[in-house]
Amino acid sequence: MSKAPKLILANNKAIKAALIDISGTLHIGDEAIPGAIDACRKLFQYNHQLKVAFLTNTSKVSSETLLHQLRDMGFDESCIPDRDAILTSVNATRQYLVTNELRPYCLVEDDLVEKDFQGVEMNDPNCVLVGLAPSKFSYDKLNRAFRLLSTLKEEKEAAQLLEHANGGDKPSLIAIHRAKYYRDSDHQLSLGPGGFITLLERTVGVTAHVVGKPSRAFYHAAVSSLGVDPANVVMVGDDVVGDIKGALEAGLGGAILVQTGKYTDRDELGNKTDGVLPTLTLRSIVEAVDCICFCVEKGTTTTT
Repeated sequence: MSKAPKLILANNKAIKAALIDISGTLHIGDEAIPGAIDACRKLFQYNHQLKVAFLTNTSKVSSETLLHQLRDMGFDESCIPDRDAILTSVNATRQYLVTNELRPYCLVEDDLVEKDFQGVEMNDPNCVLVGLAPSKFSYDKLNRAFRLLSTLKEEKEAAQLLEHANGGDKPSLIAIHRAKYYRDSDHQLSLGPGGFITLLERTVGVTAHVVGKPSRAFYHAAVSSLGVDPANVVMVGDDVVGDIKGALEAGLGGAILVQTGKYTDRDELGNKTDGVLPTLTLRSIVEAVDCICFCVEKGTTTTT
Protein backbone atom coordinates (compact mmCIF):
# COMPACT_ATOMS: atom_id res chain seq x y z
CA MET A 1 0.00 0.00 0.00
CA SER A 2 2.01 2.97 -1.22
CA LYS A 3 -0.47 5.76 -1.68
CA ALA A 4 -3.87 6.78 -0.32
CA PRO A 5 -5.95 9.96 0.05
CA LYS A 6 -5.09 12.29 2.90
CA LEU A 7 -6.99 11.68 6.13
CA ILE A 8 -6.51 13.95 9.12
CA LEU A 9 -8.57 13.45 12.25
CA ALA A 10 -9.50 16.36 14.49
CA ASN A 11 -6.49 17.56 16.51
CA ASN A 12 -4.25 15.16 14.53
CA LYS A 13 -5.41 12.19 16.59
CA ALA A 14 -4.36 8.67 15.62
CA ILE A 15 -6.99 6.27 14.29
CA LYS A 16 -7.73 3.57 16.87
CA ALA A 17 -11.21 2.49 15.79
CA ALA A 18 -13.56 2.53 12.83
CA LEU A 19 -17.35 2.48 12.74
CA ILE A 20 -18.74 1.23 9.44
CA ASP A 21 -22.28 1.78 8.17
CA ILE A 22 -23.94 -1.22 6.49
CA SER A 23 -26.85 -0.45 4.14
CA GLY A 24 -25.63 1.60 1.19
CA THR A 25 -22.02 1.30 2.33
CA LEU A 26 -21.50 -2.47 2.26
CA HIS A 27 -24.51 -3.51 0.21
CA ILE A 28 -27.55 -2.35 -1.74
CA GLY A 29 -30.50 -4.70 -1.51
CA ASP A 30 -29.14 -8.24 -1.59
CA GLU A 31 -25.96 -7.37 -3.49
CA ALA A 32 -22.62 -6.52 -1.90
CA ILE A 33 -21.04 -3.33 -3.21
CA PRO A 34 -18.07 -4.31 -5.40
CA GLY A 35 -14.99 -4.84 -3.26
CA ALA A 36 -16.84 -4.45 0.05
CA ILE A 37 -16.31 -8.05 1.18
CA ASP A 38 -12.55 -7.90 0.70
CA ALA A 39 -12.46 -4.43 2.25
CA CYS A 40 -14.09 -5.68 5.47
CA ARG A 41 -11.75 -8.65 5.53
CA LYS A 42 -8.81 -6.27 5.19
CA LEU A 43 -9.97 -4.17 8.14
CA PHE A 44 -9.89 -7.16 10.45
CA GLN A 45 -6.34 -7.96 9.42
CA TYR A 46 -5.43 -4.90 11.49
CA ASN A 47 -7.42 -5.99 14.53
CA HIS A 48 -4.41 -5.73 16.85
CA GLN A 49 -4.15 -2.03 16.04
CA LEU A 50 -7.68 -1.11 15.04
CA LYS A 51 -11.05 -1.81 16.65
CA VAL A 52 -13.92 -2.24 14.20
CA ALA A 53 -17.68 -2.28 14.61
CA PHE A 54 -20.59 -1.94 12.22
CA LEU A 55 -23.09 0.77 13.14
CA THR A 56 -26.45 0.58 11.42
CA ASN A 57 -29.88 2.15 11.43
CA THR A 58 -31.32 -0.82 9.53
CA SER A 59 -34.82 -1.29 10.93
CA LYS A 60 -36.62 -3.18 8.18
CA VAL A 61 -35.40 -6.58 9.42
CA SER A 62 -34.24 -8.01 12.74
CA SER A 63 -30.58 -8.17 13.72
CA GLU A 64 -30.65 -11.93 13.23
CA THR A 65 -32.13 -11.64 9.76
CA LEU A 66 -29.66 -8.87 8.85
CA LEU A 67 -26.69 -11.07 9.71
CA HIS A 68 -28.15 -13.96 7.71
CA GLN A 69 -28.63 -11.66 4.73
CA LEU A 70 -25.04 -10.43 4.97
CA ARG A 71 -23.78 -14.02 5.16
CA ASP A 72 -25.78 -14.86 2.03
CA MET A 73 -24.10 -11.95 0.24
CA GLY A 74 -20.66 -13.35 1.08
CA PHE A 75 -19.75 -11.47 4.27
CA ASP A 76 -18.38 -14.44 6.22
CA GLU A 77 -16.79 -14.52 9.69
CA SER A 78 -13.55 -13.02 8.37
CA CYS A 79 -15.52 -9.92 7.29
CA ILE A 80 -18.12 -9.63 10.04
CA PRO A 81 -17.12 -11.97 12.90
CA ASP A 82 -20.51 -12.30 14.59
CA ARG A 83 -23.69 -10.52 15.57
CA ASP A 84 -21.90 -8.71 18.41
CA ALA A 85 -19.87 -6.82 15.79
CA ILE A 86 -23.07 -5.17 14.57
CA LEU A 87 -24.40 -2.33 16.71
CA THR A 88 -27.98 -1.60 15.69
CA SER A 89 -30.38 1.23 16.45
CA VAL A 90 -33.03 -1.49 16.88
CA ASN A 91 -31.22 -3.02 19.86
CA ALA A 92 -30.62 0.45 21.29
CA THR A 93 -34.34 1.15 20.92
CA ARG A 94 -35.26 -2.04 22.75
CA GLN A 95 -33.04 -1.01 25.66
CA TYR A 96 -34.56 2.48 25.66
CA LEU A 97 -38.11 1.11 25.75
CA VAL A 98 -37.39 -1.28 28.61
CA THR A 99 -35.43 1.26 30.65
CA ASN A 100 -38.18 3.86 30.36
CA GLU A 101 -41.08 1.40 30.86
CA LEU A 102 -42.55 2.26 27.48
CA ARG A 103 -45.15 0.03 25.85
CA PRO A 104 -45.16 0.73 22.13
CA TYR A 105 -47.80 0.63 19.47
CA CYS A 106 -45.49 -0.53 16.70
CA LEU A 107 -45.16 0.75 13.17
CA VAL A 108 -42.34 -1.69 12.53
CA GLU A 109 -42.11 -4.91 10.54
CA ASP A 110 -43.25 -8.16 12.17
CA ASP A 111 -39.72 -9.62 11.96
CA LEU A 112 -38.55 -7.00 14.47
CA VAL A 113 -41.50 -7.47 16.80
CA GLU A 114 -41.07 -11.25 16.84
CA LYS A 115 -37.29 -11.27 17.33
CA ASP A 116 -35.64 -8.03 18.49
CA PHE A 117 -38.64 -6.81 20.51
CA GLN A 118 -39.69 -10.18 21.86
CA GLY A 119 -40.64 -9.79 25.51
CA VAL A 120 -41.21 -6.04 25.31
CA GLU A 121 -44.62 -5.23 26.84
CA MET A 122 -47.01 -3.90 24.19
CA ASN A 123 -50.41 -4.13 25.86
CA ASP A 124 -52.06 -0.81 26.73
CA PRO A 125 -49.50 1.18 24.69
CA ASN A 126 -48.15 4.47 26.06
CA CYS A 127 -46.07 5.43 23.03
CA VAL A 128 -45.78 4.94 19.27
CA LEU A 129 -42.67 3.32 17.81
CA VAL A 130 -41.73 3.93 14.16
CA GLY A 131 -39.09 2.20 12.04
CA LEU A 132 -38.74 1.47 8.34
CA ALA A 133 -41.94 -0.52 7.85
CA PRO A 134 -43.29 -0.42 4.29
CA SER A 135 -46.01 -2.97 5.09
CA LYS A 136 -47.26 -0.92 8.07
CA PHE A 137 -47.59 2.59 6.66
CA SER A 138 -51.25 2.24 5.73
CA TYR A 139 -53.89 4.89 6.46
CA ASP A 140 -55.52 2.73 9.14
CA LYS A 141 -52.30 2.10 11.03
CA LEU A 142 -51.05 5.67 10.75
CA ASN A 143 -54.47 6.93 11.88
CA ARG A 144 -54.39 4.63 14.89
CA ALA A 145 -50.95 6.01 15.76
CA PHE A 146 -52.27 9.55 15.33
CA ARG A 147 -55.22 8.89 17.65
CA LEU A 148 -53.03 7.29 20.30
CA LEU A 149 -50.54 10.16 20.23
CA SER A 150 -53.37 12.70 20.44
CA THR A 151 -54.84 10.92 23.46
CA LEU A 152 -51.45 10.68 25.19
CA LYS A 153 -50.83 14.37 24.55
CA GLU A 154 -54.20 15.32 26.04
CA GLU A 155 -53.56 13.16 29.11
CA LYS A 156 -50.14 14.69 29.60
CA GLU A 157 -51.49 18.23 29.32
CA ALA A 158 -54.28 17.44 31.78
CA ALA A 159 -51.81 15.96 34.26
CA GLN A 160 -49.59 19.03 33.99
CA LEU A 161 -52.57 21.30 34.72
CA LEU A 162 -53.22 19.29 37.87
CA GLU A 163 -49.51 19.42 38.71
CA HIS A 164 -49.25 15.66 38.52
CA ALA A 165 -46.88 15.07 35.65
CA ASN A 166 -46.71 11.29 36.25
CA GLY A 167 -43.73 10.67 34.00
CA GLY A 168 -44.95 13.20 31.45
CA ASP A 169 -41.37 13.88 30.42
CA LYS A 170 -41.27 10.52 28.64
CA PRO A 171 -41.61 10.90 24.88
CA SER A 172 -44.74 9.48 23.27
CA LEU A 173 -43.28 9.16 19.76
CA ILE A 174 -40.13 7.04 19.40
CA ALA A 175 -38.20 6.83 16.13
CA ILE A 176 -35.67 4.05 15.60
CA HIS A 177 -34.28 6.54 13.07
CA ARG A 178 -35.76 9.15 10.77
CA ALA A 179 -33.91 8.77 7.47
CA LYS A 180 -35.80 10.48 4.65
CA TYR A 181 -34.85 7.90 2.04
CA TYR A 182 -32.57 4.96 1.25
CA ARG A 183 -31.20 3.17 -1.81
CA ASP A 184 -33.53 0.26 -2.49
CA SER A 185 -32.80 -3.13 -4.07
CA ASP A 186 -33.75 -1.77 -7.51
CA HIS A 187 -31.02 0.88 -7.04
CA GLN A 188 -33.65 3.65 -6.91
CA LEU A 189 -34.27 5.86 -3.87
CA SER A 190 -37.23 4.84 -1.71
CA LEU A 191 -39.02 6.60 1.14
CA GLY A 192 -37.59 6.04 4.59
CA PRO A 193 -39.52 6.47 7.85
CA GLY A 194 -38.63 10.16 8.20
CA GLY A 195 -41.60 11.50 6.27
CA PHE A 196 -44.08 9.43 8.28
CA ILE A 197 -42.49 10.55 11.54
CA THR A 198 -42.74 14.19 10.46
CA LEU A 199 -46.39 13.64 9.53
CA LEU A 200 -47.18 12.39 13.05
CA GLU A 201 -45.15 15.17 14.68
CA ARG A 202 -46.89 17.93 12.78
CA THR A 203 -50.43 16.60 12.98
CA VAL A 204 -50.26 15.89 16.72
CA GLY A 205 -47.84 18.60 17.80
CA VAL A 206 -45.19 16.37 19.40
CA THR A 207 -41.48 15.85 18.85
CA ALA A 208 -40.06 12.39 18.21
CA HIS A 209 -37.24 10.99 20.28
CA VAL A 210 -34.72 9.56 17.81
CA VAL A 211 -32.68 6.63 19.10
CA GLY A 212 -30.38 5.78 16.17
CA LYS A 213 -28.07 7.83 13.97
CA PRO A 214 -27.56 10.80 14.05
CA SER A 215 -28.28 10.69 17.80
CA ARG A 216 -25.24 11.64 19.87
CA ALA A 217 -26.26 9.14 22.53
CA PHE A 218 -26.18 6.33 19.96
CA TYR A 219 -22.71 7.31 18.78
CA HIS A 220 -21.43 7.70 22.33
CA ALA A 221 -22.74 4.25 23.25
CA ALA A 222 -21.05 2.75 20.19
CA VAL A 223 -17.72 4.40 20.95
CA SER A 224 -17.96 3.41 24.61
CA SER A 225 -18.42 -0.24 23.59
CA LEU A 226 -15.10 -0.03 21.74
CA GLY A 227 -13.30 1.44 24.73
CA VAL A 228 -11.63 4.29 22.83
CA ASP A 229 -11.78 8.07 22.87
CA PRO A 230 -14.28 9.47 20.32
CA ALA A 231 -11.51 11.64 18.86
CA ASN A 232 -9.67 8.47 17.80
CA VAL A 233 -12.63 7.07 15.86
CA VAL A 234 -13.49 7.44 12.19
CA MET A 235 -16.98 6.82 10.79
CA VAL A 236 -17.59 5.55 7.25
CA GLY A 237 -21.01 5.82 5.60
CA ASP A 238 -23.18 6.94 2.70
CA ASP A 239 -25.61 9.14 4.66
CA VAL A 240 -24.33 12.70 4.89
CA VAL A 241 -26.72 13.49 7.76
CA GLY A 242 -26.81 10.29 9.82
CA ASP A 243 -23.24 9.10 9.22
CA ILE A 244 -21.29 12.30 8.65
CA LYS A 245 -22.99 15.15 10.48
CA GLY A 246 -24.08 12.82 13.27
CA ALA A 247 -20.60 11.41 13.83
CA LEU A 248 -18.81 14.75 13.76
CA GLU A 249 -21.33 16.44 16.05
CA ALA A 250 -20.92 13.52 18.47
CA GLY A 251 -17.21 14.32 18.67
CA LEU A 252 -15.75 11.58 16.48
CA GLY A 253 -12.37 12.46 15.01
CA GLY A 254 -13.36 11.98 11.38
CA ALA A 255 -16.12 10.89 9.02
CA ILE A 256 -15.66 9.54 5.50
CA LEU A 257 -18.54 9.90 3.06
CA VAL A 258 -18.70 7.19 0.40
CA GLN A 259 -20.35 7.84 -2.96
CA THR A 260 -22.50 4.73 -2.91
CA GLY A 261 -25.94 3.88 -1.53
CA LYS A 262 -28.05 6.95 -0.79
CA TYR A 263 -25.28 9.37 -1.72
CA THR A 264 -26.46 11.94 -4.25
CA ASP A 265 -24.47 14.45 -6.23
CA ARG A 266 -22.96 17.29 -4.16
CA ASP A 267 -23.91 15.79 -0.78
CA GLU A 268 -20.37 16.57 0.37
CA LEU A 269 -20.85 20.34 -0.02
CA GLY A 270 -22.76 20.76 3.23
CA ASN A 271 -26.13 21.88 1.85
CA LYS A 272 -27.97 19.13 3.77
CA THR A 273 -25.88 19.35 6.93
CA ASP A 274 -25.87 23.04 7.90
CA GLY A 275 -22.34 23.35 6.60
CA VAL A 276 -20.90 20.30 8.36
CA LEU A 277 -18.48 18.73 5.87
CA PRO A 278 -17.10 15.19 5.65
CA THR A 279 -13.46 14.73 6.53
CA LEU A 280 -13.06 12.94 3.21
CA THR A 281 -15.33 11.96 0.32
CA LEU A 282 -14.31 8.76 -1.46
CA ARG A 283 -15.83 6.57 -4.14
CA SER A 284 -16.58 3.53 -1.98
CA ILE A 285 -15.82 1.51 1.12
CA VAL A 286 -12.82 0.09 -0.75
CA GLU A 287 -11.05 3.46 -0.91
CA ALA A 288 -12.12 4.30 2.64
CA VAL A 289 -10.62 1.09 4.03
CA ASP A 290 -7.42 1.56 2.02
CA CYS A 291 -7.09 5.03 3.53
CA ILE A 292 -7.78 3.90 7.09
CA CYS A 293 -5.43 0.93 6.89
CA PHE A 294 -2.67 3.04 5.38
CA CYS A 295 -2.88 5.45 8.31
CA VAL A 296 -2.89 2.62 10.85
CA GLU A 297 0.02 0.88 9.12
CA LYS A 298 2.11 4.04 9.07
CA GLY A 299 1.17 4.95 12.60
CA THR A 300 0.06 8.42 11.54
CA THR A 301 -3.11 10.32 10.80
CA THR A 302 -2.00 11.55 7.42
CA THR A 303 -0.96 10.06 4.11
CA THR A 304 1.11 11.44 1.32
